[in-house]
Amino acid sequence: MKKTLPWRGGSRRRARKTSEAVDTPALRRARATPPLEPRPAPVADAASFTDLARYCEKINIHPRISPGMDEDAPELDPSSEQRYVVGDELGRGGGGVVRLAVDRNLRRSVALKSLAREHSQSALHVQAFLEEAIITGGLEHPNIVPAYELGVRPGEGLFYTMKRLDGQTLSEILDRLRARDPEYTEHFTLYRLLGFFIEICRALIYAHGRGVIHSDLKPENVVIGDYGEVTVVDWGLAQVLGPDGAHQARAHMRAGTPEYMAPEQITREGSELDARVDIWALGVILYELLTLTVPYSGATARETAGAVLLGPYEPPSERAPNRVVPAAIEEIVTRALQKQPEFRYVSVAEMLWDIDAYLAGAREQLRQTELAQRTVDQVEAILAGNLSVEHDLELLQSATGFDDDDASGRMGEMQHILADAYQQCVRHLRRAFRRVRNATILEECAGGLYWRIFTNLYPGRVQAPRVLAQIGSDMLMTLGVHALPAIVRAGTEIARARGHSIDEDDNPWLAIVRTLTESRSGDATRRGVSTIARFVSRIAFLRSVPMFERIPDHNLLPVCEACEERSYDPGEVIFAQGEKGDALCVIVDGSVSIVRDGAELNTCGPHSCVGEIAVLGETTRTASVVARTRTVGLILATERFRAIAVQNGELAMGLVAILNERLHVAMEREAALRSLTNTLLEKQSEKKDRRG
Repeated sequence: MKKTLPWRGGSRRRARKTSEAVDTPALRRARATPPLEPRPAPVADAASFTDLARYCEKINIHPRISPGMDEDAPELDPSSEQRYVVGDELGRGGGGVVRLAVDRNLRRSVALKSLAREHSQSALHVQAFLEEAIITGGLEHPNIVPAYELGVRPGEGLFYTMKRLDGQTLSEILDRLRARDPEYTEHFTLYRLLGFFIEICRALIYAHGRGVIHSDLKPENVVIGDYGEVTVVDWGLAQVLGPDGAHQARAHMRAGTPEYMAPEQITREGSELDARVDIWALGVILYELLTLTVPYSGATARETAGAVLLGPYEPPSERAPNRVVPAAIEEIVTRALQKQPEFRYVSVAEMLWDIDAYLAGAREQLRQTELAQRTVDQVEAILAGNLSVEHDLELLQSATGFDDDDASGRMGEMQHILADAYQQCVRHLRRAFRRVRNATILEECAGGLYWRIFTNLYPGRVQAPRVLAQIGSDMLMTLGVHALPAIVRAGTEIARARGHSIDEDDNPWLAIVRTLTESRSGDATRRGVSTIARFVSRIAFLRSVPMFERIPDHNLLPVCEACEERSYDPGEVIFAQGEKGDALCVIVDGSVSIVRDGAELNTCGPHSCVGEIAVLGETTRTASVVARTRTVGLILATERFRAIAVQNGELAMGLVAILNERLHVAMEREAALRSLTNTLLEKQSEKKDRRG
C-alpha cells in the first residue's frame, strides 16, 4: 500500500478513537452505569492520595477522552501503580533506549528514554544522562523537542519523557532526494529545504542564548513533522558554556559525528568549544542541502576527521554543477565552513540574517515569476479566444478587392473586435511590466503580440479606421518600450517561418518589416501589400528628414501613424503668422515660402520641416508658410506629438534635442539678421548725415 506522505495532509499515526479506548473492567462498569445526576455529597479529598489512578477509582470518575493517545500506544493497565505504560522500542543510541509509552495521568503518548542497563552503574554515564535530560527540559522552544519529566522507574532505572515526534528525519529526506524519488524531488525544493534550515537556525539561536551548544548537529537529529514542523533532537552531547559547563560529564570528551564536526571539535575537549562548532555543522548541513553530499568524507571515521582537518574545500557549485546553487547561499556556506573559527560567522543570528536576505529576494522573485506567468496565461487566453477572428480577417484581406464596401465594413468590425482584445492584452502586460523586473516570459509574450497588432491593426495588411490605427500605434509603442529585443526575436522567427532570411541592416526591426512586406509583394492587387508597403515607404522618407534622421526606426512608428498627408495649391496658406503653433509640417513634394509681414524670408523644399519652432515653444507663429507650387506635406499635430512624447521618452528627448538645435540656429540667424539690419541702418544714417 502506498505510504501517506506527510505533506499530503496525513499523519502516519492516528489518535485512538474514544470508542476504542482502553477496555478495562472499571471502564466497562462505568459504561454500563447510566449517567448520574451531579451528586450533592462531596467526593474524597484528593490531597489524601498519592496516585491519580487510585483517586479516580475511589471516586468512580473515569475520563474517557484521550486525543493524545496514538493507535499504536500500549494498553493502559489500571492495576499498575506506574505512571507510564511502556511499549515498543523507537530507537537507541548514546547509551540510552527510547520507547513508546503512555502517560496514564494525561492519557497521551510520549517518548520515554531510559539509561541503558549496562551504563546504570557508571557515574559518568549517569551524570551525562541526567545532564542531557536537564538541558533538554531547560530549552523550551518550538523547534526543540520538549522534555516532560525526569525520574526513576522501579526495576528499570533513570528515565525522562519527552514529546513523541511524527514525521521523518532530514537525513531520510536527503536519502530520498539522492535516490531521485519523484515525489520528494517535486516537494522538497531548495526553497522548502531552506525553510527547514531557517527553523534549525532559530532553535540554535535560542539554545546559544541560553548558553548551550548542541555539538552533534546533523540531518539525523532534525525531525520534519507530518505538518511541516521542524524539531532539533538528541541533545546528548550538548555542552553548557561558562563555568558550570566545565563540570559536565561531556566537558572532557571528544565526541560527535566526524562529517559534521568542526576542526576544533576534533582536536579539543568539549569545555574548550563555543557556538562556532554549531555554525560549522550548520554550514555542513547547508552544503548537503545544496549538493546532497557532505563537504568532507572518508572510508573511516579517522579518514573523515583527516579530511575535515586537512582536506581542500570544494565549493558547492563545483561539487554539484548540475544542481541549482544560488551564489548568495554558496557564499554563506563558504563562510560557515572556514576552518579557522575566527573567520566564520560570529553567531547563528548573523548567518540567518544573510539567509533571510536571500530568501526575501527569492520570495519576491517567485512572486514576480508567478505574476508574470499569470499575465502570460491571461494574454494567451484572450488571444486564443480571438484566433478565429484573426483567421477570418486574414482570409478576407487576401481575397477581396479594394472597392468592396461590404468587405471593408466587415473587416472594420473584425478590427474593432481585435483592437478591444489587443488592448486588454496590452493592459495586462503593462501592469505586469511595472511590477516585474527582468521577466523574459513577459517580453516574449509582448513580442508575439506586437506582430499580431502590426499585421492586423496598424499598419496592417489593410488600413484600419483612423481611430483604430491610432490605438494600434499606441499599443505598439507601449510594447516597444518594454520588449524591443523580444519583438525583434519574434519578428525574425515569423520571417524565417515564411522562408525568408533577415538582411543585414543597422536596424533589425526595419529589416524584419521590410522582409514581411516583401513576402507579400508578389501580388500587388491583393490587400496584403498596400498599407504595410506605404508604411515602409513613409518610414524611409522620415529617415531622410533631418529632423527625424537620428530617431530609431521603431520609434518613428507612431509618427508615421500621426502624420496626416495633405495637399496644397500654389499660394495656399499652410500656417499663418500670429496663429498658435498647433502643428508642424514635413514637405514631401513641392516648395513653400516663409513669409513675415509680407516679405519672403526663405524657401523650403522636400524633406524640410516647417512650423516646428512654434510647436516647441508653444507660441504663436512669427511667420507664415505658403505653398509656392503644388505641395504635399505631412502634418503632425502638436497634441498628438505630445501624446507620443508622453508614451516614449526616448523619442521625445530625441525630437526635443533636434528642435532645440533648430531653435538655436533660428535664433542665431535672427540675431545675425538683426545685426545686419542695424548695420545697414547705421550706414544709411551716416550717408544722410554726410549729405546734410
